[in-house]
Amino acid sequence: MYDHNQTLLPESFLALYARHGRPLLERKEMEARYESAELLAEQIAAVVASVPADDAASQGEAMRAVKASLVADLLREREPEANWVVTRAAEICGWAPIDDL
Repeated sequence: MYDHNQTLLPESFLALYARHGRPLLERKEMEARYESAELLAEQIAAVVASVPADDAASQGEAMRAVKASLVADLLREREPEANWVVTRAAEICGWAPIDDL
């Protein structure tokens, strides 16, 4: 049954935890992970916002450093989620996608 209080999850995040079109996690766990990932992306975006908007090389360097830190410290077992967080943070900053994460 549809719950009107469900969080709308972006397809890019849902794809992290789906195989053959079927979710691998319960809805509540998926929502919790998404909310945490989105909050982390917003916090990262606030920190890296000082990188000049026209300096793609510095943006890429900053995001690769953030991803390395996430994988080493927080999301060791969930590198695809770390990629999503970094990509989302770049999107929040209005930066072009960083191809070599």
